Amino acid sequence: MDKPDTAKLMTPTIALLALVLLLFTWPAFSQEAPAAPADGQTETLTTMSVPPASPVYLVSVYKPIIFLILLTGWGWIVGNLDKDAEYYFLKRTVWASAHMVAGAVGFGVLLLVPLFWVGLPLAILILGGEIAGYIYYRNEQVPAKDKWTASLDSFRNKTSQMRQAHAKHSASVLLMTKDDTKQDVPMGDDPNHAAHLALEAGLDFALPRGAEQVDLLVDAEKARFTTRIDGVRHALPEVEPAVAVTLIDYVKGIAKLDVADRRKKQVGILRCDHSTTGRHTLEAHTAGSTRGLSLSLRIDPGAQVGIAFEKLGLAPVQLSPLKAALAEPGGIVLVTAPSKHGTTTTIYSLLQEHDPYIASVMTWEDEVAYPIEGVSHNVIPPGSSADQINERLGAMLRSDPNVMMVGRLADAKTAKMLADAAEEVRCYLPLPKEDAMSSLIAWVKLLGDQKLAARSLRAVVAQRLVRRLCPTCRQSYTPDPGALKKLSLPATVDKLYRASGKVTDEKGREMTCPACHGMGYRGRVAVFESLVVDDTARELIATNQGDKLKAHLRKNRMLYLQESALAKVVEGVTDIKEITRALAEGKK
Repeated sequence: MDKPDTAKLMTPTIALLALVLLLFTWPAFSQEAPAAPADGQTETLTTMSVPPASPVYLVSVYKPIIFLILLTGWGWIVGNLDKDAEYYFLKRTVWASAHMVAGAVGFGVLLLVPLFWVGLPLAILILGGEIAGYIYYRNEQVPAKDKWTASLDSFRNKTSQMRQAHAKHSASVLLMTKDDTKQDVPMGDDPNHAAHLALEAGLDFALPRGAEQVDLLVDAEKARFTTRIDGVRHALPEVEPAVAVTLIDYVKGIAKLDVADRRKKQVGILRCDHSTTGRHTLEAHTAGSTRGLSLSLRIDPGAQVGIAFEKLGLAPVQLSPLKAALAEPGGIVLVTAPSKHGTTTTIYSLLQEHDPYIASVMTWEDEVAYPIEGVSHNVIPPGSSADQINERLGAMLRSDPNVMMVGRLADAKTAKMLADAAEEVRCYLPLPKEDAMSSLIAWVKLLGDQKLAARSLRAVVAQRLVRRLCPTCRQSYTPDPGALKKLSLPATVDKLYRASGKVTDEKGREMTCPACHGMGYRGRVAVFESLVVDDTARELIATNQGDKLKAHLRKNRMLYLQESALAKVVEGVTDIKEITRALAEGKK
């Protein structure tokens, strides 16, 4: 049989009691006024007739108020007792009935006893006695730690629990350890209270806008609190230096880092539940120096690294020849881009083109951005010298891998080792430069051997990340013909888009876009420049014929970075302002 619903059980009783109360008090409010004297008759104060006193007419206004307060309080208490009985499986049906009977008897006594001040304590005694009976019974059934007592400590604990529950309900950010153990929200008397509020304010801005990182730098005089959203840094609410230091220690404690050690670089994981964006993983990086302390929170690290190669954003004219070149064994593939422009994502996507169960795939990197099943990830120990890095790399190459990813070049010797092994080993290598040709020239210069550079190289992929226009609020406009000509765009382009961050409601009022929160952009997309080294290109590189190499690449329909970016502008994916910003970053 289903358990009783307390609300349904209480409703008839409360309605009945209210009806009885109304019947007892109605005459006091509906008493008729005495009739006016007839014409010619007079009435004085001494001769005016007064009706005899009756108990019903002596009911006062404040007594119903006391009755209703007692009724409301009793209903709230037994409602919570019913939830408690349900939680601990304590014969809920029996006790729900007992509450109703005690209520009917107690309030019946209060209404039926002629003397109100005699009936009131009797009613309280009946109602309180039944409640006390439940408490005595439940304390005999529940574990010792859950017993209810009337001690001051018990009251304080209960009050603290209620305050904590209210704090959790009010907080927009709840923090957890790596194993999802929820942390209490620091309250007003807690030293971490101001730190939590500052972190909450920062995440409230960053998370709904899709931020990838939150950074806090603090010294003795000031704190710089910022977030990176789609590759662009934004200021967060100001934080006092003392609060910023406490915030760093607060996060380190939850991430299980050494709070006492402020100098050593430390990395830990914590999680958070946000009121509007849900659960996130935060990778905390902390460090210190004589200049101050730093905290970086990477939001959902690795979420963008596992993108399939075909979905990176390469144009069809770029994708087909590059896939054909990558299908051949061996060779160096250089990936070039400024910092924070997706090099790691592209290299990991290229790695996933190889099946680690039929080929030996290894990495040698500063940190594992995204563990790939079957791949042997090897991390470069912090502080390793170039000789130590090369020694370990040589040992890995002697184990006959088919595919390698090397996170950074320690020196020219590293490049020479990889070039010598390129005939049998495919190697993906980041080499940050402005574009594909700049990266190619740097590779040749690093090796100091034109023929070795040409023989070892398979392809160079340059890229930038540009912000996507928010499709909800982007604004269309007709471009100026002169601007189209300057950008080498066809005159047939009759519509382009730009960022707005504003929308108009049904009444014509302008308001902040709810999709991008006024940013005008939402997410990023990569634009590419792909230089595929075929036999002709290899010969031109080996003989240092740069101009002929460029002509050959253009003949093979190679797109420059700016051309790829402008194609995204014409498609309405991004705007002129954004590609100008993104392309300029590689020239800094």
